[in-house]
Amino acid sequence: MGSDVEAVDVSAEGELDALLDELDRRARLNGRPEDVQLMVAGPGTLGIVVGADWSVLNHVPDDLDPPYMISVGDDTRDELVDFYVAGSHHTQTLRRNTVPVAVARDTMRHFLGTGSLSPSVSWEEV
Repeated sequence: MGSDVEAVDVSAEGELDALLDELDRRARLNGRPEDVQLMVAGPGTLGIVVGADWSVLNHVPDDLDPPYMISVGDDTRDELVDFYVAGSHHTQTLRRNTVPVAVARDTMRHFLGTGSLSPSVSWEEV
Protein backbone atom coordinates (compact mmCIF):
# COMPACT_ATOMS: atom_id res chain seq x y z
CA MET A 1 0.00 0.00 0.00
CA GLY A 2 1.55 3.35 0.95
CA SER A 3 2.50 5.27 -2.17
CA ASP A 4 3.14 2.14 -4.19
CA VAL A 5 0.60 1.52 -6.94
CA GLU A 6 0.91 -1.81 -8.68
CA ALA A 7 -0.92 -3.48 -11.54
CA VAL A 8 -1.77 -7.17 -11.32
CA ASP A 9 -3.44 -9.15 -14.09
CA VAL A 10 -6.42 -11.27 -13.06
CA SER A 11 -8.67 -13.21 -15.40
CA ALA A 12 -10.59 -15.54 -13.09
CA GLU A 13 -12.84 -15.01 -10.09
CA GLY A 14 -10.52 -17.00 -7.83
CA GLU A 15 -7.58 -14.76 -8.71
CA LEU A 16 -9.71 -11.66 -8.13
CA ASP A 17 -10.92 -12.94 -4.75
CA ALA A 18 -7.39 -13.83 -3.63
CA LEU A 19 -6.09 -10.41 -4.66
CA LEU A 20 -8.94 -8.54 -2.97
CA ASP A 21 -8.45 -10.65 0.18
CA GLU A 22 -4.77 -9.70 0.31
CA LEU A 23 -5.41 -6.00 -0.38
CA ASP A 24 -8.16 -5.97 2.25
CA ARG A 25 -5.79 -7.56 4.77
CA ARG A 26 -3.09 -4.95 4.05
CA ALA A 27 -5.54 -2.03 4.23
CA ARG A 28 -6.87 -3.26 7.58
CA LEU A 29 -3.33 -3.63 8.97
CA ASN A 30 -2.61 -0.06 7.90
CA GLY A 31 -5.94 1.15 9.26
CA ARG A 32 -6.64 2.84 5.92
CA PRO A 33 -9.51 1.75 3.67
CA GLU A 34 -8.21 1.75 0.11
CA ASP A 35 -9.79 2.12 -3.33
CA VAL A 36 -8.73 -0.70 -5.69
CA GLN A 37 -9.42 -0.53 -9.42
CA LEU A 38 -10.38 -3.41 -11.73
CA MET A 39 -9.78 -2.46 -15.37
CA VAL A 40 -11.61 -4.39 -18.10
CA ALA A 41 -10.82 -3.36 -21.67
CA GLY A 42 -13.96 -1.96 -23.25
CA PRO A 43 -16.25 -1.44 -20.25
CA GLY A 44 -13.70 0.55 -18.23
CA THR A 45 -12.74 0.56 -14.57
CA LEU A 46 -14.69 -0.50 -11.51
CA GLY A 47 -13.31 0.61 -8.16
CA ILE A 48 -13.98 -1.06 -4.82
CA VAL A 49 -13.01 0.14 -1.36
CA VAL A 50 -11.33 -2.59 0.71
CA GLY A 51 -10.17 -2.56 4.31
CA ALA A 52 -13.40 -1.50 6.02
CA ASP A 53 -16.65 -3.05 7.22
CA TRP A 54 -18.35 -1.32 4.28
CA SER A 55 -17.42 -0.70 0.67
CA VAL A 56 -18.03 1.81 -2.11
CA LEU A 57 -18.09 1.03 -5.83
CA ASN A 58 -17.37 3.50 -8.62
CA HIS A 59 -17.28 3.08 -12.39
CA VAL A 60 -15.39 5.09 -15.01
CA PRO A 61 -15.95 4.17 -18.69
CA ASP A 62 -13.00 3.07 -20.80
CA ASP A 63 -13.06 6.32 -22.83
CA LEU A 64 -12.99 8.33 -19.55
CA ASP A 65 -16.09 10.26 -20.64
CA PRO A 66 -19.18 10.50 -18.41
CA PRO A 67 -21.35 9.06 -17.11
CA TYR A 68 -19.35 8.15 -13.99
CA MET A 69 -21.34 5.93 -11.64
CA ILE A 70 -21.23 5.32 -7.89
CA SER A 71 -23.00 2.76 -5.73
CA VAL A 72 -25.99 3.72 -3.60
CA GLY A 73 -26.65 1.66 -0.50
CA ASP A 74 -29.41 1.40 2.07
CA ASP A 75 -27.83 3.78 4.60
CA THR A 76 -29.32 7.20 3.88
CA ARG A 77 -27.11 9.21 6.25
CA ASP A 78 -25.17 12.06 4.64
CA GLU A 79 -22.18 11.66 6.97
CA LEU A 80 -18.79 11.19 5.32
CA VAL A 81 -16.62 8.08 5.18
CA ASP A 82 -12.88 8.28 4.54
CA PHE A 83 -10.67 6.18 2.29
CA TYR A 84 -7.53 6.45 0.20
CA VAL A 85 -6.91 6.37 -3.54
CA ALA A 86 -3.57 5.39 -5.11
CA GLY A 87 -2.13 4.63 -1.69
CA SER A 88 -1.83 8.11 -0.25
CA HIS A 89 -4.55 10.40 -1.63
CA HIS A 90 -7.20 10.91 1.07
CA THR A 91 -10.78 11.23 -0.16
CA GLN A 92 -14.31 10.98 1.18
CA THR A 93 -17.77 10.01 0.05
CA LEU A 94 -21.18 9.93 1.65
CA ARG A 95 -22.23 7.00 3.83
CA ARG A 96 -25.26 6.63 1.50
CA ASN A 97 -22.83 5.39 -1.17
CA THR A 98 -21.64 2.48 0.95
CA VAL A 99 -22.72 -1.10 0.32
CA PRO A 100 -22.03 -4.32 2.24
CA VAL A 101 -18.62 -5.86 1.50
CA ALA A 102 -20.18 -9.11 0.21
CA VAL A 103 -22.34 -7.16 -2.26
CA ALA A 104 -19.33 -5.18 -3.46
CA ARG A 105 -17.28 -8.35 -3.96
CA ASP A 106 -20.13 -9.99 -5.92
CA THR A 107 -20.33 -6.87 -8.06
CA MET A 108 -16.60 -7.05 -8.83
CA ARG A 109 -16.96 -10.70 -9.88
CA HIS A 110 -19.92 -9.77 -12.08
CA PHE A 111 -17.91 -6.97 -13.73
CA LEU A 112 -14.92 -9.24 -14.33
CA GLY A 113 -17.13 -11.91 -15.90
CA THR A 114 -19.53 -9.77 -17.92
CA GLY A 115 -18.01 -6.31 -18.26
CA SER A 116 -21.25 -4.76 -17.04
CA LEU A 117 -22.41 -3.16 -13.82
CA SER A 118 -24.38 -5.50 -11.62
CA PRO A 119 -28.12 -4.92 -11.55
CA SER A 120 -28.11 -6.04 -7.90
CA VAL A 121 -26.57 -2.67 -6.92
CA SER A 122 -28.28 0.69 -7.20
CA TRP A 123 -26.17 3.20 -9.14
CA GLU A 124 -26.26 6.95 -9.56
CA GLU A 125 -24.35 9.30 -11.79
CA VAL A 126 -21.66 11.36 -10.08
